[in-house]
Amino acid sequence: MKKRSTQLKRIVYYCPYLIILIISLHSCKKDKKRPDYPAGSNENINTWILDSLKRYYYWNEQLPSDPNIGLSPKDFFNTVRNASDRFSYINIPNDATTFAPNNRNFGFDYVTVSDQNSTKVIGIIKLVLKDSPASRAGLKRGDYISQINGKALTTANAHALQDEILSGNHFSLTLAEQNNSIWTETRTVELTKGVILDQKEISKVIESDGKKIGYLNFLDFNGGLASSLLPVFNNFKAEGITDLILDLRYNAGGQVAEAAAICTMIAQNVTFDKAFIMYKGNKNGGTRTESIGTAATFDKTVNFNVLLQQNLGLSRVYILSSAATASASEVMINNLKPFIQVIQIGEKTRGKDEASFRIFDARSTKQVNWEMHPIVYKLFNAQGTGNYSAGIQPDVNVNEINTLPLLPFGDQADPLVKAAMGRISGKVAKIGISLNTMLSGAFQPGNILMDSRTQSAKQGMVITHR
Repeated sequence: MKKRSTQLKRIVYYCPYLIILIISLHSCKKDKKRPDYPAGSNENINTWILDSLKRYYYWNEQLPSDPNIGLSPKDFFNTVRNASDRFSYINIPNDATTFAPNNRNFGFDYVTVSDQNSTKVIGIIKLVLKDSPASRAGLKRGDYISQINGKALTTANAHALQDEILSGNHFSLTLAEQNNSIWTETRTVELTKGVILDQKEISKVIESDGKKIGYLNFLDFNGGLASSLLPVFNNFKAEGITDLILDLRYNAGGQVAEAAAICTMIAQNVTFDKAFIMYKGNKNGGTRTESIGTAATFDKTVNFNVLLQQNLGLSRVYILSSAATASASEVMINNLKPFIQVIQIGEKTRGKDEASFRIFDARSTKQVNWEMHPIVYKLFNAQGTGNYSAGIQPDVNVNEINTLPLLPFGDQADPLVKAAMGRISGKVAKIGISLNTMLSGAFQPGNILMDSRTQSAKQGMVITHR
């Protein structure tokens, strides 16, 4: 009894300290509880950003431990972004001020070039979108620009004048032409921003040396692209094309699903379960390989068997590229290689070997309007080949600017198309001889000072799913 009484005394003696310890621990937890920031405040938004990045971001283990959550959301995102991250971005849908500007709303892209002696600088229109302010003003691919907002283009102001275009809703272009080594300004056009609809593909069948060659050009891999191209591939198949030239020189990319679906309609021996793409994420995301069938149909815009009905069964494809070829376009080049021979013609691509998906506030009571596209995965093909962040080198080097004037897409005299057709026919195309060298005194391109299409290609992203 005496022993038991002593034990009871010890229990009574220690109990108050146990209670104090429990209260103390509870108090500590309470003190460390995250503050309840008001909805819409920078702190509330940035806390959501940070929580999302900790889960999905490819470099989540290198996020700063104590970032300043009082910054504006865009500044905060750029502050915590990894130094190796070139492409992640954040914006508010339908708020143009949160998006990086580009020339799309004016409907054209151009390059500013100096001649080989740097004595003359000229702008060259590379692309005009259909039903756009530029097309309605009568601009076309190959036109020359001498002035922007009344200022002559020079080596010193090429970037500044492009910034003027991007910073406003309205600007002017002065066009010029060259005759007998003399430049004459022809007219000035005024352009105002407009709404640009998705662009229709350019396709044709070229007959040459007894062969039927399909030519296809499109500018992005937006959702529904493959479905819209079904009639094109159906026509290619009906025509019995033996070769395909896929012109991605200005294609800044988009969705993996559309790239996989188009690959399905091109390559021979395609089956639903054939491996197509490998994703490598952080510890949470891990590594996974996705079949071409799964990849092609995850956005549910097209049926895989319908794609197979249009399959061309080709053993090789000719892909035209430039520094503006990026994102899903590069997936096309890299991920077709385990299936068929890919002959790449043009210039080195942009180098986007990473993917993202949209992260948004899905809570029942939405508190954050911002949406993120952070880098989540590094990309590889079915053979584990990737790591093309420096760009994918072409098999045949051709720079279209070395051959002026620029011709309409699909023209057989276009230097990239000509090089592809030379490969298809087995004849050696004289790519190195440009039209300029045949015209005495004509403008001889030297240095590229600014390229608006290449600039906008930096903004795109390979889009996939969670």
